[in-house]
Amino acid sequence: MRYTLEIQKLLLQTQSQNLHPREKASLLKEAIRIADENEDVAWAVEMRLDLIYELNLLSADAEEIAVFSKILDDYESHKDQINEDDLLWKYKWIWACTFDLPDIPMEQIKAVGEDYKTRIQRNGYSLRSYYHRWSVEYTRMRQYDLAKEYIDKMLAEKIDDQSCEACELNFMLDYYLETGQFDEAYNRAQPLISKQTSCYEANLRAYLKLAYYAQKAVKPEIAADMCMRAEEGLAGREKDEYMLLYLGLFIAYYFMINSQRGWEYAERCIGWSLHTNQLKKYRFSCDMVEALKYESRPQVSLNLPEEFPLYCPEGVYDVKELSDYFYGQAEDLALRYDARNANNGYMDRLKEIISN
Repeated sequence: MRYTLEIQKLLLQTQSQNLHPREKASLLKEAIRIADENEDVAWAVEMRLDLIYELNLLSADAEEIAVFSKILDDYESHKDQINEDDLLWKYKWIWACTFDLPDIPMEQIKAVGEDYKTRIQRNGYSLRSYYHRWSVEYTRMRQYDLAKEYIDKMLAEKIDDQSCEACELNFMLDYYLETGQFDEAYNRAQPLISKQTSCYEANLRAYLKLAYYAQKAVKPEIAADMCMRAEEGLAGREKDEYMLLYLGLFIAYYFMINSQRGWEYAERCIGWSLHTNQLKKYRFSCDMVEALKYESRPQVSLNLPEEFPLYCPEGVYDVKELSDYFYGQAEDLALRYDARNANNGYMDRLKEIISN
């Protein structure tokens, strides 16, 4: 059939190594449109799952959710053509996206989580991935007692194909690092550091945040080691915008020891922060507020995009104005997250940065 050839040509183009995720997403959308026109439901679902991967790299939470909602609708109408098990890994991502959007009510997030829970259980999976997500979110809300409770629940469940041990360990480190247990975190991180356990980005994420927290814990040798590993891991990944969530901490680390190198990363990441999701925008803004505390110069010369709200054609920026900009952005988002979460965790994180 002719439409299959049209789709195959588009999919062949997506395999180019030089394409940005945004370009791949556009090609997939066109291929999906053709499949929908020809009522090829199974192929359209397969390509929508691939599209979610590219949208995840672009931090396009709302669009990811919309695409997956269509997948679920197609599954309910065509269970004879679609295997529910094939959808569950991406469903785990989609549930995470709902937490990242502060305008989604907590009641709705919990309902999505319960639906995910029902589906993984009826497909024979443990609740490990379900508990893992709650442990991550409670850590972000700074509800550390609940975070530890769900970490323990997670570890009590068996590892299965819905689990990624490296990713679990990477996120578990956040709990120990944020609660001042650096030595415990560093010991637990050894499988990631040695790459005994690994995932596409989990090891690099661990290096980035361990460099920062080691420096804060006055362990410069460990910090330098983690920095070296992080720099090696970042080589060739200059376009990986989704790493913004952890690069902010790495920038703060560099501002403590070498602000010029910190500014090199900041120039790259400030542009990314204009287009990322709200969670990454919040965390990056918090990290920049902290990083700028270590800049002693009142003004700096930077190469920033014209769309940046404080853009200056001469390229000279007032450090206090930059700090105020990032603080205002972080504060606005913190208040929205806290209102949704019914606690003060996001604002408390920002206040702690200012006070220390």
